[in-house]
Amino acid sequence: MQHTKLFLVFISGMIVLGHSYAQSPERFYQQGKCGYRDKSGKIIAAPQYEAGSDFYEGRALVLQDGKCGYLNEKGQLVIPFIYDDASAFHEGLARITQNNKHGFINQQGETVISMEYDFADDFCNGLARVSKNNLYGFIDQRGKIIIPLKYTDAKNFSEEFAAVKQDKWGFLNTKGEMVIPMQYDEAYIFQNGIVGVWKNGKAFYINGKGKFVKEMELKKEDHEEKK
Repeated sequence: MQHTKLFLVFISGMIVLGHSYAQSPERFYQQGKCGYRDKSGKIIAAPQYEAGSDFYEGRALVLQDGKCGYLNEKGQLVIPFIYDDASAFHEGLARITQNNKHGFINQQGETVISMEYDFADDFCNGLARVSKNNLYGFIDQRGKIIIPLKYTDAKNFSEEFAAVKQDKWGFLNTKGEMVIPMQYDEAYIFQNGIVGVWKNGKAFYINGKGKFVKEMELKKEDHEEKK
């Protein structure tokens, strides 16, 4: 039941993103079940699934009897219901889970990165955040470790930077080089060339060179949480 709830939350969060695939079939719900129809209104997959995503890279993620599988744009099940959890396709690969271990498959359903990680995230700019034994790093689409799993926490790459933690937070580039030293109590992700950080109880923005840009405007409860 918990898995189903998480899947439904994930699916609802993907609705907004689906607009970029305007020519793909669209999903609909009937008596609480998800199905798909093409742009002419013809049903290509009967409403039989517990939940379903929009189409991403030619595949839709669907849930049946608590397991995840994928449909193609003809409504055919092309990757069977064998996964305990899964994500939409990103950059040609989808994250999948069995027995609490995470790996990646391609659009043919072939496992291209083995299910060996305790945590894995979607690929972004050719890299995916992964974790083993509570340590984080990044792999490429061949499964090669590009940034060693040695950080106690990490956040996804954004604008060529990723926040990583070893007692304090700092920032890596996509080569794994520490370009902004570990000195922050908290760090977020880059947006529009700047990123929010906390240091010594103060919140502010820095640029890609680690230079101060401006103070961060905070709500009172945000400030209290960091004390």
